[in-house]
Amino acid sequence: METMEMQEQLAGSDSPGPQDYVKNIRCIFTSLFFGVALTAVTLGPLFDAYLLNIGGVNGNKLVGAVESTRGILQLVLAYPIGAMSDKMSRIRLLKWDLPFWTLGLGVLILGIILDSLPLLFIGIAVWAPCSQCWNSTSQVVVADSAHAGERTKVVSRMTSLRLVAVAFGPLLQALLLVASGQNHWGSALLRSVILSGSVLWPGVLIWTLRLRDLPPLEKARGTGRQNEHSTFDSNDLDQRRLGIPIRWWLAGTLEFMSFVTAIGAGMTVKFFPLFFRVDYHFTPLEVCILSCIYPLCISVMVEICRRLSKRLGRLSAVLLFHFLGTACLWAMCYIRSIVLVLPLYLLRGALMNSRGPIVRAMVMDLVTSDLRGRWNSIQSLSGFTWSGSAALGRNVCQ
Repeated sequence: METMEMQEQLAGSDSPGPQDYVKNIRCIFTSLFFGVALTAVTLGPLFDAYLLNIGGVNGNKLVGAVESTRGILQLVLAYPIGAMSDKMSRIRLLKWDLPFWTLGLGVLILGIILDSLPLLFIGIAVWAPCSQCWNSTSQVVVADSAHAGERTKVVSRMTSLRLVAVAFGPLLQALLLVASGQNHWGSALLRSVILSGSVLWPGVLIWTLRLRDLPPLEKARGTGRQNEHSTFDSNDLDQRRLGIPIRWWLAGTLEFMSFVTAIGAGMTVKFFPLFFRVDYHFTPLEVCILSCIYPLCISVMVEICRRLSKRLGRLSAVLLFHFLGTACLWAMCYIRSIVLVLPLYLLRGALMNSRGPIVRAMVMDLVTSDLRGRWNSIQSLSGFTWSGSAALGRNVCQ
């Protein structure tokens, strides 16, 4: 059990200090950057365009099928992974995940080289759960390593870094296209650009292996949740409604909100790059530039949302940005001019995605440390819904 392991660690000769937790956060942030940038290059919009090419008349269905495969596997394995992270050292789990994650990447790369659909699906089938394991567990490690009062800021910075990495992927692709002097949708060109992301993989390995195995910060300090200076009152959260503590009602409501939002997002967001390619005749370079600008806009809006939440309150800020983002999406349904569609697309994405860090921080404040891994796995339900609705969206597009 994790509790027994942590007690043994605390009984050791060297108690971890605040700087040890800061170093762990930095290692995770650095590894996260390499991993997300690699994913943005290898499994980003140009990968979807590559699938569209090799899928022929069923290209949109192939894009949806690959995304659905990833989502289904993440859903099925999300809770077991979360339960495992609650019962063993989370740092050890991150390190054990690396060999299998590397195997998935290798098979995926081989599938792209050979244009082999079976290998592509096998690679995704191995890559997806390993990626899910690393990302969900690393989020919990970061939450465990931050003071409750600082958690929103740390999670927001983690999200901003992730978005910068997402932007770096298309930027790298754009530079490769410019260097090659080619700018077309041929499979050979797309294949070479997609495969270039593999050079980033050593960064994931090196920085994950540098993590130090530490207990959650609150346990290392020997304090309970009531002394963490949380934004929630522990006495209020422990009150019961229909026999269930309020903390679980609140956390469940926040997760349900994310679940419903993901249904609509999966049907639209996955196909936006293809929408700009087909309807507005964007070139690969233009898609890369748009894919680079998009996460940077979200990153800026994340900081705006975090600061505004200090004035309005976290929940009020989340609701405000949600409704504004939805309004932008509705406007895109009726406007055809690219001059207006592009700003609305960027603004919609920035508003809707900037809420995420605040929602995750609130959930982590509500959930006790010994259950964070399993509870964080619920987020995978939203991820599956996003991927599952992408399968519905593929038929609409087709």
